[in-house]
Amino acid sequence: MGERAAGTADSTAELEATIHGGGFWRLVPERVPRMYDPVTEELLERVLDGLRRVAE
Repeated sequence: MGERAAGTADSTAELEATIHGGGFWRLVPERVPRMYDPVTEELLERVLDGLRRVAE
């Protein structure tokens, strides 16, 4: 479990760095706000839960 948590933290940090570096903005229209909530474990879990519901 510790390895998974560490890997998740590393992945979260990498995702946040990509977002802060503007890595995704070229993929969305200009009307989409550029401000967002900090990437947290809770936020990622909420996103995953939503994606699972859509996939059902």
